[in-house]
Amino acid sequence: MKTREIALSYLAKGLSVIPMKSPSTVKRSTKFKEKVLKEFEKNAALSEPRPEKDIYTEMFIKECKQPLLAWTEYQERLPSVEEVNHWFNTNPDANIGIVTGALSNLVVFDLDSEHAVEYADEQGGFPEDTVKVKSGKGYHVYMKHPGFDIRNSVNKDIDIDIRADGGLIAAPPSMHGSGHQYQWLEGYSIFEIDLAECSHWMIDYLQAINRAEGKPKSDIKPKSEVKKDVPAPIISVPKEPAGKVTSESGEKSFTDIIANGCAAGERNHMATSLIGHLIKIMPQEEAWQFVSLWNDNKNKPPMTVDELKSTFQSVMKQEQKGKVDVNTFLDNANAAIDEYKQNYVRIPFAGKGSLQNLQKQMNGGLAGGRFYILGGIPSSGKTVLANNMADNICLNGYPVLFFSYDDGKDELRYRTCARFSDHKIEEYNNNRVSDIKKVFADPAIKQILSLKYIIKDMIAVEKWPDLIEQIKKKHGKGPVIIVDYLRKLKTEKKISDERLRVDDIITKLTKLAKDQNIPIIAISELARDSYKSGQRLSMASFKESGTIEYEASWLGILAAVEEGKNGGYILKENWEDIIKHDGNIDLIVFKAKRGTGDTGKVPLKVDRSKMTVVDRLVTESMQAAKPNTKKSKFD
Repeated sequence: MKTREIALSYLAKGLSVIPMKSPSTVKRSTKFKEKVLKEFEKNAALSEPRPEKDIYTEMFIKECKQPLLAWTEYQERLPSVEEVNHWFNTNPDANIGIVTGALSNLVVFDLDSEHAVEYADEQGGFPEDTVKVKSGKGYHVYMKHPGFDIRNSVNKDIDIDIRADGGLIAAPPSMHGSGHQYQWLEGYSIFEIDLAECSHWMIDYLQAINRAEGKPKSDIKPKSEVKKDVPAPIISVPKEPAGKVTSESGEKSFTDIIANGCAAGERNHMATSLIGHLIKIMPQEEAWQFVSLWNDNKNKPPMTVDELKSTFQSVMKQEQKGKVDVNTFLDNANAAIDEYKQNYVRIPFAGKGSLQNLQKQMNGGLAGGRFYILGGIPSSGKTVLANNMADNICLNGYPVLFFSYDDGKDELRYRTCARFSDHKIEEYNNNRVSDIKKVFADPAIKQILSLKYIIKDMIAVEKWPDLIEQIKKKHGKGPVIIVDYLRKLKTEKKISDERLRVDDIITKLTKLAKDQNIPIIAISELARDSYKSGQRLSMASFKESGTIEYEASWLGILAAVEEGKNGGYILKENWEDIIKHDGNIDLIVFKAKRGTGDTGKVPLKVDRSKMTVVDRLVTESMQAAKPNTKKSKFD
């Protein structure tokens, strides 16, 4: 559905919509570029200039939240269908903005962190049956406007912002300046359910914002039952030692301060001490309410609300420095449910008649956030298997980022062509394919070429997140990363010791997989001693044995093996001939943790003329059961 059609759907729901700037419109803007250059010039004149990249990112994200037109009148009236058509026909890549407030009957709670979600849950949480959006940094919760005037607010202490009367919010499928897309949580779209009414704690919170801004409460809709005595918004603060406080007039106890207040010249000092004393003995919400009443009734003249609030926040921040809030270690049901629904990634890598048994053993595909290590003896088909998996992943609709430092881009390309054409790999390598245009017209090959990114350049691992974000923005999903092979990677950190250098790479790849919630597969080497016939294979067979056993979620080795007398798997005699003539190979999975499948042996068969790896259906156990079955001379 086009952006214009989605905007019209919002309008049909009674929402006031306007076009907003998007990453693509901002990048085209000459005015924005001029603003950035001016800011760079100001920054360059500073004694300690900031990195220009940080300045640009901040300005870019902020600019993407701006409207594309003057929009005051659309806070008072809905736009016409003709206006919406004109706006989004003129700017088809614009973001969609919804004007919040009474006109759209909408107030939005903008939660920018897990702390904000936890705070909301502690107050009573949000109704299960209301509209929710995954935003650039957190969540937007859409609620029905309660019927009294509500101003927009930003609360940096608890990371909850309010967008209400005179406010504007980017709506799905808009793009955030960071590259993330605004998306409805599954089952919580505004087209699936209606807005829920604000609960008591939300009403209290919104009214407290009005009082803090010095605005009188307006009449409330009769059906909204609201408590009249509500605490001010939560503000955070630190302790001062209890006891006596010395002012210019001499010693004063806290009893004196509370009973008699203080004069203009000593208000800030006394307020700071009193707040520090109060937060030791009562919750901070109560401390704020107490000190507010004390200021209004005892101080002559009282401090302004902003002045008192600033003092309160200052004390709380000092108190919280260096402290660890144990509540942050509690799990959160709503966040856990959202994470369960959103973070589950399982990417199939099998094709028709290809690798189905292996995929089944690996729980149906590659899991997001997991680091897979594939090793193998020489000529066992590690790269062939990786390339087959990459092609199948692309055919299943997922992008692949393939770092190939052993085979060139053309080599991988021709291996793919051999799989899906009537020609063998030697024909491609020797330039003997006469119908090459027909080969590349094959729909399967065209889809693979559109989703398979092959990188030969040495790019430090620390720079990979930028590549991943570009792919997410283009395809709407993260890539599967395949590395051939592990030891050839580089990081920005210069480490002379080779073992420590590889350990650093493994640690960074493990973290990258978790942070980006994508699968990463790296091909690794085995120690030379592992190539000997009769050698028992294990996780210790890897050159990187140690860190690799700890960091990787999944470890597998390609080899021609048989079960040893004392258990385990040992290399067969003549394993090189077996692989060369029969293509029989086994994938031994030694480690499968965190939902990556089961351990054990998966029989496979490599066809080097067509560059394919398929399930080997005739296993040795089946051959033993059928003595008349013709066996390979190498088995």
